Amino acid sequence: MRKHKWIVGVAILFAIMVAMPAIAAEQVIDLPITNKVVTPDRNGNIYVRFIVGETKTLSGVEYSVGTAAMCFGPVVEQAQGLDIGQNLKAIVQKRVFNGRESYTVLKIL
Repeated sequence: MRKHKWIVGVAILFAIMVAMPAIAAEQVIDLPITNKVVTPDRNGNIYVRFIVGETKTLSGVEYSVGTAAMCFGPVVEQAQGLDIGQNLKAIVQKRVFNGRESYTVLKIL
């Protein structure tokens, strides 16, 4: 009986550890738009993909990187009004896939 409880406990702990990276953090960004693409998805719904410039630091070395910010649904109409060179000020959900960060825009401010 003890062995079964231990196995169940380890399984629950493992499930929590696996699920933790899937929890996305919401944050506010105010970053310059370097690229913009407006295109339909495979279902015919229009979406907007921005590439926003971010400055990061690694071991004291500062560098810039382009990060994708995706707009879907009701946010698309506002997103289409933004142009390259303007700042994207928005509430976003940050995600990491294969070590690369991206944002899903929840609301444009």
